[in-house]
Amino acid sequence: MSEHESSINHAELFESECMVDPAELQVGHFVSRLDRPWRDSPFPLEGVMILSDDTQSWFAENCGWVVIDLLRSRNGYRPPSARTYRPASRAPQSQASEPNAPINMLRRARLTERSVSEAVDCHDLLYRQAAVLIDSLKKSGRVDTEQARLGLRKIAGSLESNIAAMVWLTRIKHADEQTAEHSVNVAILAMGLARSLEWTDENVERAGLSGLLHDLGKMRLDQDIVNKPGALTSAELEYVRRHSRIGYELLRDDDGIHPDVARAVLEHHERPDGKGYPDGKFAGAILPLAALVAVVNAYDAMTSHWPSQPAISHHETLGVLWRERERQFDAGMVEKLIQFLGWVTPGILVRLSSGDFAVVLQASQEHRLWPVVRILRSEHGRYVGAERVDLAHQPRPDGKPALKIEAVLPDGAIEADLNAILLAEAVGADD
Repeated sequence: MSEHESSINHAELFESECMVDPAELQVGHFVSRLDRPWRDSPFPLEGVMILSDDTQSWFAENCGWVVIDLLRSRNGYRPPSARTYRPASRAPQSQASEPNAPINMLRRARLTERSVSEAVDCHDLLYRQAAVLIDSLKKSGRVDTEQARLGLRKIAGSLESNIAAMVWLTRIKHADEQTAEHSVNVAILAMGLARSLEWTDENVERAGLSGLLHDLGKMRLDQDIVNKPGALTSAELEYVRRHSRIGYELLRDDDGIHPDVARAVLEHHERPDGKGYPDGKFAGAILPLAALVAVVNAYDAMTSHWPSQPAISHHETLGVLWRERERQFDAGMVEKLIQFLGWVTPGILVRLSSGDFAVVLQASQEHRLWPVVRILRSEHGRYVGAERVDLAHQPRPDGKPALKIEAVLPDGAIEADLNAILLAEAVGADD
């Protein structure tokens, strides 16, 4: 065999290995590498074929990433999270096994009476400020962001202790309040992601303000076109794309606005592949703050119902973001957002293997696929909270959980008063 032939076969072998999220493993996949030594696993050999749900569950619960070898797998399915693995280069270190890492703050967060009360107050304050900004821009063509900055500073100071309730509140959507809600949601998620990236307090605040103001320019456009049901024409699309530059022009001369915030508003639709707008910038020229707002904006937009498109689930959205990394979105920001949000977040609606609907109360650092949930029961055509179930600690007479999550649903998929359920949860929580 020639040296050239040898190198081709070696490359093909490497191409068969891909790093994936353990939650996406299926029966028939061959796991060839882990994010930890094999001696720390219950498997005797360096490599194991997944032949049961229990084996798949072990990897999902205990690993931040695994490598599968598709040539050695009986199941050739390539998960959405798959990316090429190169043994010669150092694989990224997982923080999944580090409970106190900033990226895991949402997984370790708990709903308490105090955190819910503070989160509701902060959310209401931010919503009112967003509504005032929108109203003042419509009436006078000017924006006063001073009160919004003060509100964001208050939120940033207590963000980590209130993050579970704050993220829950981003999942409550109202069709008649969509513009303000979207801005508030992007602000909250942007601050959460910035904090998980260990940005400074000032940059966390700027992330929040950029999120709150990112669509400000749309208020100067024809709302019939902005909110048009169905697909926009090419001319309408070009018209709506003007919003990022309009927003920038409204902010750039404001001495109270940091230049990075104005620039993030300008660049939040730029793409790493150069196909974004308004200037077609490539990855290296896009401000990191703008890259952060871009991925968070897309996440909230896809999980929300709009006149032009229905909401999709948390899982579907993460899959879209992952597939578009390095093209539409910064790859690092996508990966960090997925790590920050996790497999499920507080406030997400799910369907259990029993057929019951439930809402996720808290994620689990140790058992990612089995969070704590509140079963929902139908009363007079609307779902209300019933019993609380820790899916990771159910009776397991046969070694398997009695209940598991069968599907993650889009926000608003069923008629449930998530606000009332959250407040009731806070009253019964241990502070």
